[in-house]
Amino acid sequence: MSRVPQVAAWASLAPDRDRARTAAELARGFAAHPEAAALGAAIEQVSDALRENFPDNVFGDLDALAGSLARRADARAIEASAARIARLQRLYGASSSIRFRYAHDFLYGYDWARWWQRDPAARAEVGPFDDAFLGYLEERGRELLALIAADDAKYPTLRHARSRNPFPFRREPADERLLLEALAREGGVPVAAWERSPRLDAARPFSALREARARALGLAL
Repeated sequence: MSRVPQVAAWASLAPDRDRARTAAELARGFAAHPEAAALGAAIEQVSDALRENFPDNVFGDLDALAGSLARRADARAIEASAARIARLQRLYGASSSIRFRYAHDFLYGYDWARWWQRDPAARAEVGPFDDAFLGYLEERGRELLALIAADDAKYPTLRHARSRNPFPFRREPADERLLLEALAREGGVPVAAWERSPRLDAARPFSALREARARALGLAL
């Protein structure tokens, strides 16, 4: 695997720090893990894939994702999950026709919360980085590619170099920072990704809360 230059740390939504922990810092936090070597390589692989496919990403807290990988059964499961997550970044990111600008909806649980709310009883035990949800993201990615190929009204074929924004609010980097920082202060982020084992609660209407906060901040399109 080619190394992606780690030129600058992502910002963090944590209340006690401005900078997200790097892959190396996260790996050191798991030095006593029985599969520390595999886990360190997995965190690095995911971090590299995010940086390569979402170069405009503002926030990059990977603590919860790393914690989820650490709970896999063994080195083989850790490696498989990391490879799957890296493939998802390629599926949705800058080199794909989907071309989303940020990985924030994945890292901070907005995608997961929307999925979870469609069938809470069946998905009650599924976390934001668990295989069942990753499988859904793979399927949804294939659906989006088909819609884009058909020039769908909501997901048309992009005929410009800009990233795709299907949301009813602006998502330029300064706007994204303003909105997510406000939501994090108010408890409006589904997954506290800056924590290794965050308490998970997908029941609140996080998408509606985000849209309302965006309107209040003057970001509506």
